[in-house]
Amino acid sequence: MIPHEPRSRALVVVTLSLLAGTVAACGRIPGQFEVIQNQVPMGGCTIDTNRMLYRGEGHLDLSLVSPSASTAYLMFPLVINNLSASSSGSADPNEIAVNSFAVDIGTSKQSYLPPKVQDLFKTLNQDPNAPDYALLHYSLPWAATISSGGGVIAAGVDAFPVELAQRVLATGDVTNSSTSMLVNIRVRIFGNTKSQSMESDPFDYPVYVCNGCLVASDLACPVSGAPALTGNACNIAQDDRVDCCSLNGNLICPAIASAP
Repeated sequence: MIPHEPRSRALVVVTLSLLAGTVAACGRIPGQFEVIQNQVPMGGCTIDTNRMLYRGEGHLDLSLVSPSASTAYLMFPLVINNLSASSSGSADPNEIAVNSFAVDIGTSKQSYLPPKVQDLFKTLNQDPNAPDYALLHYSLPWAATISSGGGVIAAGVDAFPVELAQRVLATGDVTNSSTSMLVNIRVRIFGNTKSQSMESDPFDYPVYVCNGCLVASDLACPVSGAPALTGNACNIAQDDRVDCCSLNGNLICPAIASAP
């Protein structure tokens, strides 16, 4: 049987085509362990469990991805444990101890990739034993506990590797249009109760990928007055438009303001 727990990003990871068989073999029961939605970060990159603070689709601007960033796109899954709550006052036997996330980047029926990006993804998917395969299929460690009976946590997941963003940008096939490319990011969570291993239902999240669509302005640095649009609080390359400025050929976002 294919290992239930995904291996680390640097090692071999199972393919999507085999995952359906894994789910059946491991006995995952739909609805027990779920990602409800992707949360919207608040000021200071604070992630709340409020179910009204969600985002139904993402936007990734390749022109804003820093080579030194930990990821090109961050997801904030709101995760729920629907196992039955304990009726006794003792320790919760259905509490889930989360240990990892699995991420698979690909397409859905709604997705579309420019021709050169299609070729790139096809190449990366060719050999599950090759290191580059882990740019699209990888696991990440995570530690948290979720109480049974509807307990929730808000987590953080590196959902699009910087190197993958760089390779997609290098194809030259992604434009400034906010709808030039649409990928599907599938997230699953793994953990354990006191008596069983747990795998969440898969959560599919659409992300539009562009080259420059989140740059609201680009003036010479410094700009007069504080920028009106300061971008996403957690990652400047995603979801929110940002006012930028140029300094010695480098794009600075948010823009540097001149001294009052």
